[in-house]
Amino acid sequence: MHLTPSDPDIATLHRKIRQNRLDLQPNFQRGEVWGKAKKQRLIDSILRGWHIPPIHVIQVPNSDKQEVLDGQQRLAAIRDFLGGEFAINGNLDPVESYLKELDGLSWDELPDTVAGKIEDFTIRLLTISDYKPGEPGELFYRLNQPTNLTSAEQRNAYFGEARQQVKDLSETMVELGYNREVLGFSNSRMAYDDVISKFLLTIELSTLKKKITANSVTSRYRDSDGFDSNLIIAVEESLSKLFTCLTQFSPPVKLNKASTLSWLVFIYKFSNSFSSDETLIEFFTRFESIKRENSESSDLTLLPKGINKGVVKKILAVYLDRVGSRVADTSSVVLRDISLWSLFTVYSPNIIEKNTEYSALYDSIHHLSTVSPPSITEKNFEEIANSLAWGQKL
Repeated sequence: MHLTPSDPDIATLHRKIRQNRLDLQPNFQRGEVWGKAKKQRLIDSILRGWHIPPIHVIQVPNSDKQEVLDGQQRLAAIRDFLGGEFAINGNLDPVESYLKELDGLSWDELPDTVAGKIEDFTIRLLTISDYKPGEPGELFYRLNQPTNLTSAEQRNAYFGEARQQVKDLSETMVELGYNREVLGFSNSRMAYDDVISKFLLTIELSTLKKKITANSVTSRYRDSDGFDSNLIIAVEESLSKLFTCLTQFSPPVKLNKASTLSWLVFIYKFSNSFSSDETLIEFFTRFESIKRENSESSDLTLLPKGINKGVVKKILAVYLDRVGSRVADTSSVVLRDISLWSLFTVYSPNIIEKNTEYSALYDSIHHLSTVSPPSITEKNFEEIANSLAWGQKL
């Protein structure tokens, strides 16, 4: 199989498509699946002069025709734009003033200079010839192996201050000694970056009530300004304290990304309200002991008067449910947080007695303990969270 490179401009490629000398739909190709948004991003890339991945075509033997092996969606987008089927979106990030002026214009409405720039744009073309049966198919298979990049891996392409701050904090985690054995997962696929970016955005927004999505983190990466230095310090301290908690417990605790984020938020809030790291470590160890045993234990019997151990188990059940499913929902984030704080107040009523927010939570849990039989469900928790405006402000 021989691959011959060339660099035709868009005008040449479009002409060959219109003359049916470049077939976008050979029988091995899937249908055209790009929506308008993806097509607009391709045209936007061309207008910016950005690189477009090479296109592979098969030279049909004894013919002047070619079949597209890889690049169908890109060529179809170019064909449709030059055919007037959609207009330019001039508001794509990063926003540029000259592109905003082109917003909403279709091909026939473009200034000649802009149309000429698009037509003159070249794309690397690799023409396949002298091939054995099966070789083009195998190349097509290899070119289209899914990469399945994680959100964190995709965001890593944004070169800005926020991205660098997250990478530095991720490296700090590794330097502290975080790894799969200590935490329960490694930084494979940039998992630490993902947790840190969501933690930073959560405390920057100062609420648990706003859903942190991959898109919202990506949008923050695109901002020209990084995170405030005080937030970076707070994250470093929280990471250090969580590592201390993890290494005090044997055998090692196994957290996932959702529970890690919840513990970091808990530690951040705890540090703003209380000063005793010993108390934090003691609670973390107690919580993990209860979680592991989930049965009769000394931890469950050492409860303050009036708190039923059945309530403690129910609180734990709510936490475990929301740490294993629906993890990104705001309700899950709030329920995990209020579960941790409920158990902390249950075991440390003397510590929280001067804090009105945590005292009110303790009173609510204590009230549920007086019901016979004690009853606490996710609905109860949601009602308590709503009545206390829990997570509204960190």
